Amino acid sequence: MIIKQKQKWLKGAGYNLKLIIFSLSIISIVAYLLVVNYTNTLGIEMGEMQWKINQLEKQRRDLQSQATALQSMTRIEEISNLQLSMVMADNFDYLLPEEKTFAARK
Repeated sequence: MIIKQKQKWLKGAGYNLKLIIFSLSIISIVAYLLVVNYTNTLGIEMGEMQWKINQLEKQRRDLQSQATALQSMTRIEEISNLQLSMVMADNFDYLLPEEKTFAARK
């Protein structure tokens, strides 16, 4: 009788072991699929962000060249002559101080 009980227990233990191995296999496969899916999603998001970075860098370069063109001396002269009616000075008069002044500490 004891031998039959041990044989039943061993058969039950084998079944339980197979069930545990099968369950762990299924869990491992599902976990692997979740990790791969998450990794691929992150890769796609990184690609989109890199594309946006490239577009913003291109836009920054364009704006920088546009700002440089707007700050050019020829443009400033053109605006001062046409819009503000300024003229170029022919001669320059400089005022020099008559006597030297210094600040003194008391």
